[in-house]
Amino acid sequence: MTTHISDDKINVLIVSSNNTLRRSIEEGLKSFGYETYSAADGESALALIKQRKLDTAITSVELQGMNGVQLSQAIARIHPHVPIIVVTKFPEPTQVAQVLSSGASDLISETVMPDEMDAIIRQCIERKVAPTRKIISDRAETLFKALKVLTAAIDAKSHFAAKHSTRVTQLSLLVGARLGLTSDQMMTLELAAQMHDVGKIGTPEAVLTKPDVLTDEEWVDVLKHPTLGSSFLSTVPELSEIASIVRHHHEHFDGTGYPDGLQGPAIPLMSRIIAVADAYDAMTSERPYRKAKTHEQAIEELQMHSGRQFDPTLVHHLIAAINEQSKERKAA
Repeated sequence: MTTHISDDKINVLIVSSNNTLRRSIEEGLKSFGYETYSAADGESALALIKQRKLDTAITSVELQGMNGVQLSQAIARIHPHVPIIVVTKFPEPTQVAQVLSSGASDLISETVMPDEMDAIIRQCIERKVAPTRKIISDRAETLFKALKVLTAAIDAKSHFAAKHSTRVTQLSLLVGARLGLTSDQMMTLELAAQMHDVGKIGTPEAVLTKPDVLTDEEWVDVLKHPTLGSSFLSTVPELSEIASIVRHHHEHFDGTGYPDGLQGPAIPLMSRIIAVADAYDAMTSERPYRKAKTHEQAIEELQMHSGRQFDPTLVHHLIAAINEQSKERKAA
């Protein structure tokens, strides 16, 4: 069974304390086929992006509470790959540097017509996507080799984690294939899965190899690795999408995960795939403080947390993919 992923509509968040402006932008973009949702202030906007899939954001500079520049910084931290367009009544050259340094992609006048806004959004998305395509088209082999060396070094910090990144990658790709991901999406998934634990390079080795249950302080060190990994990767423009996926691979489907408490479709699909693959491999591998679970025990655990910690559709696909692989090996 193959499930094809299809989401042609671009999801746009519109943030403005000016109700008339907010409705005007929303109506204009809907006429071009965009899926829109809106907020009157930064705090409400950040709450919304924990629940909704986000492809781009448009925010006024002038907002109640946090301003548009501060909101841009917050969104860019959570979703490094998402283009952010800042609008203002009278764009001034002195504002440009401040806005762009916040992580935004453009500063424009709030009076632009809907067709102009449509063109600007598509150009900003293309500028964000192009670096990833460049990796895929002309630097993939070199990048893969470099990343595999780096992930091997991370896994080597603990012999219990040896080959963990490789196994998570293999499991993630099995799920991606069942979902009918494109070759470009599979490449992105492979890169992200290989790098999902890159932040552990900043975790003390004594914590990674501790043969006992971790203290609260030691858990704090471990919980930092998604944000550390994302921070490392987001400094390279070509890896901004990978950075976002890595940041969110410990989010929970019900919103109780970390670091941002994203929920359901707000969690990048590839982060959700890696979360299931990561959990299965972790459970079926030896750890300093416990023995490995059997395949059956791990499956039972995944099903128990399906719909809460994990995307239920992806739990189904991972189990089916592992079972299919097992049958093929027995038949060979």
